[in-house]
Amino acid sequence: MRRLINKEPARRVVEEPRPGILPYLMLAVVAMAFVWVMLPSISRVPTLFGGIMPADKFEAGPRPARGNVRTLFSADDYPADAQANGQEGTVQAELSIDRLGRVSACTVLRSSRVRSLDEATCGVLINRARFRPARDAAGRAVPDTIVTPPITWRLEG
Repeated sequence: MRRLINKEPARRVVEEPRPGILPYLMLAVVAMAFVWVMLPSISRVPTLFGGIMPADKFEAGPRPARGNVRTLFSADDYPADAQANGQEGTVQAELSIDRLGRVSACTVLRSSRVRSLDEATCGVLINRARFRPARDAAGRAVPDTIVTPPITWRLEG
């Protein structure tokens, strides 16, 4: 009986050590930091279900009050005395906004030099203007002050 003897040396299998979770964890932290820094500069952010959400939903930190006052005025708001005298002008106002987003005070910064136009401007703004309230760093609604764009009163025809 013959015995076969394997003369080849035994192969030794060396297993590479598996990287632990640490490199993946570090990569995740770096990616999250990148997103946190870049997110406010992205104007629209895709949502999980394919929709688009404005980036201001994600902004952290204080935010000023927001709103549009130009759409509040109509021809019916033109003061009768200014209309009868053919008076026109441009008014710019500073508005104090409360925690609910309502105008609590109006101060004329740039007068039209027509008192009724200045008063009508503040009257419309106080009665009709509503804003998204300002937020502090913790996200709580806080009072704010904003300056309106110039509002021009012009007679047609």
